[in-house]
Amino acid sequence: MFNQKKQDKASINNEKPKQSVEVLTFLGMGTEFKGKIIFQGTLRIDGVVEGEVEGNDTLMLGENGIVKGVCRVAKAVISGKFRGELLANEKIILKNNADVEGKIFTPSLIIEEGAYFNGTCKMSEITKKVIEQNNTEELEEVVKV
Repeated sequence: MFNQKKQDKASINNEKPKQSVEVLTFLGMGTEFKGKIIFQGTLRIDGVVEGEVEGNDTLMLGENGIVKGVCRVAKAVISGKFRGELLANEKIILKNNADVEGKIFTPSLIIEEGAYFNGTCKMSEITKKVIEQNNTEELEEVVKV
């Protein structure tokens, strides 16, 4: 009886902690960034970003966030101001307070009532292939340099 409790504690202590799949990166209000951001998991932007944003999961642009440039992600949830090209190989959601001008490439687009979008949108399975091809071409360019 007492030995069993010791064994249970020992097995608990020997267990490896589960690693979280999602990494949450946050750029808060008052933060300004110029350049290229590469992230894994979820990135939330409430500051100002000018340049490129690339990630394998979700970009969340908060109400106070501003992005000017090119974003390549799996999913995007936009509540702030975006100017440029937004490429998502899964879906893009423009929340009711989103302010977007530019080009959107995605197989799935959701625009809530009240969102502002001025630009072009291309939606198809071909779009997903184009996004993947652009990422491959960029990798090849990096290798050439």
